[in-house]
Amino acid sequence: MVGDNDPEGRILLQIARTAIARALHVPCAAVAVEEHMSWLSKPGATFVTLIQYGELRGCAGSLKAYDPLLEDVSNNALLAALHDPRFLPLVKDELDTIKIEVSLLSQLQPLNFTSEADALAQLRPNIDGIVLEYELHRSTFLPQV
Repeated sequence: MVGDNDPEGRILLQIARTAIARALHVPCAAVAVEEHMSWLSKPGATFVTLIQYGELRGCAGSLKAYDPLLEDVSNNALLAALHDPRFLPLVKDELDTIKIEVSLLSQLQPLNFTSEADALAQLRPNIDGIVLEYELHRSTFLPQV
């Protein structure tokens, strides 16, 4: 998860908040992305999570990097705010009550293991996320889960 202490993380958080604010017709300052396009224009995969009063309010993300990072974080912010089927769309009055988290994903890597204990021994808490797949079912756990 990117943080406020990381300059690139701050930019991603600003991009996410600005995308949501504009969709809700809330006035906001533009994010100065021009000087950051060297890394924002590269493909990136993100998850955007919205927290309201300590509870999940929306989440959306990409497991693989297809689009430029700038587009990916903007699109996932909008999906989390307006199209997460578990929640009603966010409204203008809620924007100030929302904490936004952006998780920047690395390329997925298979995890080979022989037992549950072996799998747990290989996972690094608060660093590794995991995607579980079985037949047509899939579940994603971000590092902070």
